[in-house]
Amino acid sequence: MSTTTTTPAVYVGTYHKYNCGSIFAKWFDLTEFDGREDFYEACQALHADEWDAEFMFQDWEGIPSQFVSECSIDWNFIAAYKRAEEEGREAAFIAWAEYTGECDYDAFDDAYRG
Repeated sequence: MSTTTTTPAVYVGTYHKYNCGSIFAKWFDLTEFDGREDFYEACQALHADEWDAEFMFQDWEGIPSQFVSECSIDWNFIAAYKRAEEEGREAAFIAWAEYTGECDYDAFDDAYRG
């Protein structure tokens, strides 16, 4: 039996555009970034028409709700997810992280009995 997962992604707009009636944004696959700084550079490039843009994550998928919100992403979860994905255990990791509220890959690895 095979389980499929949705890769962690967010739909990034800005509060200014949203408040002006625009939902202009883009889906970003978070596993494609080396980390937080790399991600925010891409967000700034997307919204280069705004000076000091305030980013708004209008939607997300593949991330348990305790690790993401309208204005933040837990990059420890993304790093741990990437490690789990490399080992083919991403579905188990997401289930474990959602259940425990933790995103420490080493703790998951210790608990994993797959």
